[in-house]
Amino acid sequence: MRRLFQILATMFALVAIYDASAQQVVKQRVGVYKEDGNVVVAEATTTLVVDLVVEHTTFTAGPYARYAQKLLGTRASLVDRDEYELVKADVGVLQGEAYYADKREATTHNAPVYMGYSPLPIDRMSSVERGTESAATEAAEHIFLLRRSRLDLITGELGDGVYGGGLESALREIDRMEQAYLELFYGKSETSVESQRVVIPVDAEQKTTIVARFNHEDGIVAKSDLTGDIVMVVITPTAMSLPQSDVKGTVAYRYANNAEVKVVLGQEVLTSRILPIYEFGETVMFLQPQR
Repeated sequence: MRRLFQILATMFALVAIYDASAQQVVKQRVGVYKEDGNVVVAEATTTLVVDLVVEHTTFTAGPYARYAQKLLGTRASLVDRDEYELVKADVGVLQGEAYYADKREATTHNAPVYMGYSPLPIDRMSSVERGTESAATEAAEHIFLLRRSRLDLITGELGDGVYGGGLESALREIDRMEQAYLELFYGKSETSVESQRVVIPVDAEQKTTIVARFNHEDGIVAKSDLTGDIVMVVITPTAMSLPQSDVKGTVAYRYANNAEVKVVLGQEVLTSRILPIYEFGETVMFLQPQR
């Protein structure tokens, strides 16, 4: 599963999607015609690309979580959990191998609340096996000792002559050790970015298309999974001023409609773009130019 997430993140491009203005005209010659001595059969179609970005947070409860309230004064979560949040969506128009976008590789990153169960100092003088509560009590005592040591360093009560770079280094080490002990009570949380790309051929008979479903427990799920909320593309054509078609014309051009294309999750609009959509445009006939 982790490898799958890495593959999805690698294939994803975080994009700045091209927006067509209301005045921009996108057209393509269609039908059968000759070009450079070759017979061309052309049609104008549109394929949309939808990119979905999900934050996946994995929380692992600390082994001393049940003692956090008693020893440190605040409660800690006792339950491991996975949570997903759909944080970003983008939509663009595919054109061959590329589409209206500035492509940049996205990265998978980790943003832990605590840095993982770091190795703690080992008391090599003691070979007595301690109970969990006893170990938790000792860990809490270490936390308070580290906090006192930090305060003494800052106020100058401890470490005479420790200042400048030496003081900063000592404080960083105290922070690291305190964090390692704290995570034994409050657990650790790791957040990664996962992404998925969906390619959607536009159907002239459909202005709405289901892209996927999403829920907070499993992230992006299959369109058939009714536990998830619908992620949908909604196309709204706009009024455009186009050249008048000539009834005697033999040269056909398909003009794309600069439609508003939204990606929505339930009632929430995740993104909205103005994109050229041929399926909701018009075909205009022109006279064959004289040679």
